[in-house]
Amino acid sequence: KEIQEILNTNHEVIFTSGSSESNNYALKGICGKTEKSEIITTNLEHSSINETLKYLEKNFKIKYCPLKNGIVDLEELEKLITDKTALITITAVNSETGMLNQVDEIGKISKKHNIPFHCDMTQSIGKVDVPLENIDLISISSHKFYGPKGIGLLLKKENINLEKLIY
Repeated sequence: KEIQEILNTNHEVIFTSGSSESNNYALKGICGKTEKSEIITTNLEHSSINETLKYLEKNFKIKYCPLKNGIVDLEELEKLITDKTALITITAVNSETGMLNQVDEIGKISKKHNIPFHCDMTQSIGKVDVPLENIDLISISSHKFYGPKGIGLLLKKENINLEKLIY
């Protein structure tokens, strides 16, 4: 409850070992519960997203959204969406370029098309004020905002069902 208050959200809080585990759980969790076959992302995601997408490529078509001035081109993002789109996964802030994506707008687009939106907010949480209500799954690492290393969070909206990561 305290974490929800600090982050001003009502997302369910799932504790993990860090953002990499949170990213893996979000992507594999969604993909394990869908009949759809496409994922939309960018070329500037963290390696924990990229490596998970490489794994998922066996069963999913990965579509890369073009960037405009270093951030997601929202018009192009919407053009990539089809009835086969299972997930949109786009980072809030790129750790190398520092570019801030319009994650609230991306969330509104995903909501309009009824597609879950995952956002790795590791580099932005506690630094950039981003509304969370239009983001379904949020990955965070506590050491990025003065918490201990080795603790991560996956914030999940109540209506999102994930395949178990561990049986």
